[in-house]
Amino acid sequence: MVRTSRRAFLGGMAGSAMAVGWPARAQNPSSITVTSFGGVWETSIREVVVPEFEKRTNIKANVLLGGPPQWMAQIEANRAKPPIDILVNVPDLALVAGRSGLVEKVSTQRAPNLADVPRSFIDIVDGYGSVFTYGCWGLCYHDRVKNPPKSLAEFIDGTVKGKWRAALPSMLGFAETAHVLIWSFSDIMGGSIDNVDPAFSTIQKMKPNSVFWNGISDPLTLLESGEADISIYVDGRTWAAFDSGAKWIRFINPEERGVNLPSVVQKVANGADAAWDYFDCMLSPTAQSQVAERLNYGVSNQKVQYPAKVKERITKWEQTRWPPFEKLTGETRRQWVERWGKEVRS
Repeated sequence: MVRTSRRAFLGGMAGSAMAVGWPARAQNPSSITVTSFGGVWETSIREVVVPEFEKRTNIKANVLLGGPPQWMAQIEANRAKPPIDILVNVPDLALVAGRSGLVEKVSTQRAPNLADVPRSFIDIVDGYGSVFTYGCWGLCYHDRVKNPPKSLAEFIDGTVKGKWRAALPSMLGFAETAHVLIWSFSDIMGGSIDNVDPAFSTIQKMKPNSVFWNGISDPLTLLESGEADISIYVDGRTWAAFDSGAKWIRFINPEERGVNLPSVVQKVANGADAAWDYFDCMLSPTAQSQVAERLNYGVSNQKVQYPAKVKERITKWEQTRWPPFEKLTGETRRQWVERWGKEVRS
């Protein structure tokens, strides 16, 4: 199954990477190339992790922006001399990268800070990396909702009855809808990854009192404008919005527990050995504490002492649900997108 997924996801991408001419890796042994998502994530990497690594090793870390499919295609196109040394990933693609031989297994011998990371954060990607940060996908709402739901069941019931207008992620525009809506609803309503009928029937019932969104910032706009009152959303971005002036926003981790969607760091196979030092820096309590303060997300090193304001916001990972990342692959997604187009969009 993984081989098929890899071919489907990366086969065409590798050719595209060579066609458009991705930048070749610099032949300078005094530098490595690491990846990062954009926005405040990039700022945290450049201002926190990179300086710690460069101080430790006296080796420069060049930061490459983009996304996992693009980065994996670049590595796939040149496995012997990959242009990337550290890969930031999402769990389902991290599993593909590991089982496809693009990244290495991790160990405390190569990265001592792994000793302070819960085993669950490593096992979730079969040892092919470690969780770096994580977010809890629960419910965020406008404080005009005076009696907000305490559970997803109450959220669903209140939406169906028209107590509020809900904002739901669309399977056609937001990839993580598979995790945070379809699987989540099926999981709490007696379904499974192989039986998502409960999720689709529930979404159909909610549809008259719902609006669907595609972009990660859309829920904030919808809640502020009054087009929606409550949304499926993630804790870190909720509190970042609060700190940026949206003092009306609130967050609830529902009684059933929100969905955990982590970021993963991986060491690329055949990449520079110095990348292990960078990997270890990403897991250091000093760096992770600063990252948590900037992002309002939980981090993986259990020695981290969260600042007081951040600590009260962070959802403990034990109070979240892990989706079955291994099964949320290309074919499953394709089927759900097709079904969404027929049953929800129409």
